[in-house]
Amino acid sequence: MFHRANHLLTLALIGLPTLAMAQEGTNIDATSCLVDPGRSATMSSEVPGMIDEIRIDSGDKVAEGDTLYTLKRDVEEANLELENTRAQYALRTLQRNQRLIEKGILSESERDQIRTELSLARLQANQARAQLNEMVGEAPFDGVIASLESEEGEFIDNTPILELVQLDPLRIDLVMPLEAFNQYAIGDALDIYLAAPVEKTVSAEIERIDSVIDPSSGTFGIRLRLDNPNNEYPAGINCRLAT
Repeated sequence: MFHRANHLLTLALIGLPTLAMAQEGTNIDATSCLVDPGRSATMSSEVPGMIDEIRIDSGDKVAEGDTLYTLKRDVEEANLELENTRAQYALRTLQRNQRLIEKGILSESERDQIRTELSLARLQANQARAQLNEMVGEAPFDGVIASLESEEGEFIDNTPILELVQLDPLRIDLVMPLEAFNQYAIGDALDIYLAAPVEKTVSAEIERIDSVIDPSSGTFGIRLRLDNPNNEYPAGINCRLAT
């Protein structure tokens, strides 16, 4: 259960609505904030290549593990098939010679060579499979496609392809005056007013409190988590502490 910390904050901020009043020469509003995505990722390919297919568009919702894009990989697919064939042949060679190995007819060096060839063939097949997998971009978390930076048919080499953002939960960072330190605990709830187009007061949970105070400004940070299961609240809007 969340503990309400608003009354504590109100006491801490009486006569101190802005940081400017806490420290001369500073005009930062200690109660203002911005609603940010819970997570964000600019996705690019680990290997150079030409984009074969982009399966999503800006604004699309995706789930963790969804395929977002693929690179052209005809050569890599053929290479994987070749390495799998080599591994299967090496396995059959070992199986055919297993009885000779058990009877001790083959020399120790011959046994080692057969087993080594199988191990190397399997390793090369695994490497080919890993390279092929690197040419498929999958969503690292549930989220929304914020933007597309590349197009199908475009050659990329560590080039951004898309930006993925997580909208549930959202993240809010507050900058608080020194006087409010030790007034909160992780798990407490604060009322946050979301500006237009939402124009609504919501409850957000404290999930992190800075343990180091900025000596130059006399402030510290608090990070809040705002649950947003229905994507009701957009990221990028202004907010403030509701008192």
